[in-house]
Amino acid sequence: MAKPKRTNFQKAVRELAGRSFIDFLTIKIEDEETGLPRTLVQVTMPPDPTVLGGGGGLIDFEMWDHLHEVVALVGEKKLLNFMKARQVGLSWVIAAYALWLAMYHDASNVLLFSQGDKEAKSLLKKIHSIYDSLPEWMTEPLGRDNTSEMEFPVTKSIIQALPATEKAGRSETVSLIVQDEADFHEHIDVNFAAMKPTIDAGGQIIQISTVDKNKPLSLFKTIFRNALEGLNGWTARFYGWDVRPERDQAWYDRVEREAPDTPEMSKELYMEQEYPKTWQEALRPSRVLAAFDTDVLNDMFEFARDPRETKENGNVRIWQKWHSGGRYAAGGDSSHGTGRDSSVLVIIDCNTGNVVADVKGNLLSTEEFARMSVALLEEYESPKAAIEDNDWGVAVIRAMQDLEYNNLYERKNKDGEDSGNVGWHTDEKSRYALFGDLIPAINSSLITMYAEDGINDFLSVVRNPEKNGRIEAAAGLHDDYPMAVGMAWMLRNEVYNYSTVTETHRFEE
Repeated sequence: MAKPKRTNFQKAVRELAGRSFIDFLTIKIEDEETGLPRTLVQVTMPPDPTVLGGGGGLIDFEMWDHLHEVVALVGEKKLLNFMKARQVGLSWVIAAYALWLAMYHDASNVLLFSQGDKEAKSLLKKIHSIYDSLPEWMTEPLGRDNTSEMEFPVTKSIIQALPATEKAGRSETVSLIVQDEADFHEHIDVNFAAMKPTIDAGGQIIQISTVDKNKPLSLFKTIFRNALEGLNGWTARFYGWDVRPERDQAWYDRVEREAPDTPEMSKELYMEQEYPKTWQEALRPSRVLAAFDTDVLNDMFEFARDPRETKENGNVRIWQKWHSGGRYAAGGDSSHGTGRDSSVLVIIDCNTGNVVADVKGNLLSTEEFARMSVALLEEYESPKAAIEDNDWGVAVIRAMQDLEYNNLYERKNKDGEDSGNVGWHTDEKSRYALFGDLIPAINSSLITMYAEDGINDFLSVVRNPEKNGRIEAAAGLHDDYPMAVGMAWMLRNEVYNYSTVTETHRFEE
């Protein structure tokens, strides 16, 4: 087939568009039918029910402010995770990027994955609609061209749409993998494991998704969280409902009024899932499943503040100093010190319900945690402290006893007397009692916390529907702070306006 003849201007435009992705998106040309200026890239938008008068149809690509960052990132980073609200333009940008890669880069192999075959083909259809909107002089004849493939013979490139099955993409050398609506892929874990080696030689993975509130722990969310903490080499970004220029609070309120309300998806859950404003809201387990009143906890953020004093590289925080009228108790939950969860000790003034100080760190050894805890407790006249006696908690208790801390909580026997068993032991019965006491205290605003990270831990506690409503942190999140606060709160009837220090039994082997 003979190559199409092009004017010098058309050749220049083609060359410029191939030089950079941002030029491909933003070049203006004259429409051959109307004579009016248009963007080279146009998108086919369906009517938008969330925008008054949102007509849809073929429109110019509009570079909203946040899309400048997206375009820059896809040109720089190999591992990208984009969490988003609905209809903020990311799918169209990534569709255009996949097309640009195949049109201008030799031997590009682009794989598109979505939650099912229909959805994967829908993403390819977006790419094809962009291709079809280009002037004829911008394109070359396609080879294989169907609902699952677009082949570009000139560059020997191909774009394939595949459902996210366990083995999809295995053994292929891939330039770009796009996982659209990644949080809804049934087999994303094994699919990712199959695909990851194919791009280790220099390919790129881009994950895009709204969140599935029914899956607090998912590969997509885990990658996002770890990327924020700099743990995995990925770059993560969140784009909320308000990044689109025409959206404001009035728009949000109207969409919320019109949202579906069914037994499977309440109006509230729908808005949390489809239109979050912040990544914290997106990652937060649904208030429908939340164990604590989320309105109370969100109000508590208004009182959150930096501590009055910090020590030990920020691991010890003090908001209110000891005073003679205080009635203090403490609770402690230890971690493995590997960075995945935190060791936490909180001190609460039982008169006011204020968490006045804490020790919190995710890389503390048992000895460090015990030393910092004892030093902080001594500043509050050594109040009674309940330390959970899990595997690492036993070591913390022993270390505190070696430091001669003698006001550790002992479990009661049937007669209500100290049993000699030092430490708080968490089993189903004591866990039920702890949360049964803590939840109404939080919901009634009897307890106040000033640490934002602590409040966020409370927001992660859910009634797990897969475990008959068991109260626990949503999978992948942490309940260290709630457990510590709960243990301290359970001691409020055992402490007085002064420290009652008694000789506790030694924790034996």
